[in-house]
Amino acid sequence: MARKLTSKYRYIRFSVSPPSADVLALRKLVQDALAQSFGLVSSHTYLDILSLSDDGSALVVRIGENDAPKLLAAVTASTASPRLSLLKDSSFLPALLSADTPLA
Repeated sequence: MARKLTSKYRYIRFSVSPPSADVLALRKLVQDALAQSFGLVSSHTYLDILSLSDDGSALVVRIGENDAPKLLAAVTASTASPRLSLLKDSSFLPALLSADTPLA
């Protein structure tokens, strides 16, 4: 009998355009996008930036499974620069390795 692995987190890989190596600015960008779309309380949604590529063109975020749709909607609606675009998301972190942009 196969068992399904469950996770309480969602791992999301974004491309960053133009590239930015400033992790704090990217975190602020995400918080501002959440605040713009869903208000001040949502801007304080718990999330971790797990990885940023050396050239600043790709970013991996960990967020609670229930908050992931809200983050994706906020990033999509945001017009701020740099622009984040979804590359891949999964409940299994190693699954993100198959995306095109390499992470360091």
